[in-house]
Amino acid sequence: MAVAASKRRDRQVVRILGILGTLLEGGQPSICQLAARYGTRRETIYRDIRALEDVGYPIAGDDNGRLSHPRLLPEARRHAPQLRFADSEINALLWASRQAGAKSPFRDALSSAKVKLRAMASAKDAAAAAGIDAAVIDDGYGVKDYAPHRETLMKLVEAIVRKKQCEVEYQSPEALTAKRYQYEPYRLLAVGGGLYCVGKIPTYRDVTTLAVDRIRALTVLTSAFEIDPDFDPDRYRRESFGIIWEEPMDVTIRFAADQAPYVREREWHPTQTIRDLPDGSIELSFRAGGMFEIVRWVLGWGESAEVIHPPALREKVREQLAAALEKY
Repeated sequence: MAVAASKRRDRQVVRILGILGTLLEGGQPSICQLAARYGTRRETIYRDIRALEDVGYPIAGDDNGRLSHPRLLPEARRHAPQLRFADSEINALLWASRQAGAKSPFRDALSSAKVKLRAMASAKDAAAAAGIDAAVIDDGYGVKDYAPHRETLMKLVEAIVRKKQCEVEYQSPEALTAKRYQYEPYRLLAVGGGLYCVGKIPTYRDVTTLAVDRIRALTVLTSAFEIDPDFDPDRYRRESFGIIWEEPMDVTIRFAADQAPYVREREWHPTQTIRDLPDGSIELSFRAGGMFEIVRWVLGWGESAEVIHPPALREKVREQLAAALEKY
């Protein structure tokens, strides 16, 4: 319930800020257009307009006073109310910028933003705001450096928001040269320290996932695309173990008693359940696809993990362990 409410609030904030940005730029979209843009009802947009009025933005309608085409008067745009961050919000943003790490594609912008955020903190909270950098250690091991890919990321965001096709040059690790093709980006994923784009190649039936750092060149085209109605981002995340979407399978892994506390303290998959066993060991069960990623994760637990189900996954792990033993 709390998570759902938080998501609703986040969507409302995004909508309100988006509407405000449009009005500040002098736009005069209709209520129906705004509802279509944000995938919501007209009544919701009217509530968002009232929320903007409540914080001091005078919203005018058309010449007859109807709010079906809301707009800001020119003098209202020049004297827009100042929106300030609360100290808790400033600290949250500073914390988030620190978590982004030194490999963030926006590290330079984050660095200058942190200076401004610390300056905005009230006197009573200035010490906490200034001390966040020193309080958090940035563990950057095994993280890819996305600073060189900032332009690519921004183009992908633009294409996702505007639903525009892209032309990409993409080079997979096993390929000697990059391939060029059209791509329709649906969503960006952040998984395991990596950034990936989920979308479709028009000539392929299945969803295609691209690693952002392997995109050698990207051009946003003028041609638009429609998202496959069968694509459900929530289902995609729910049925995959990482970035690879495959037919989901029922998985059960038994963990030794000494590792049970560490397994319990994390959510490894949204469908997971845990069963206690008499000897203190536990069985973690979930339903997900992505054989390669699940095998790699199981191997990371060494002798403390045993695949109980399905047999195909158990056999894959056995093959990997046997191959590793040959090398030792």
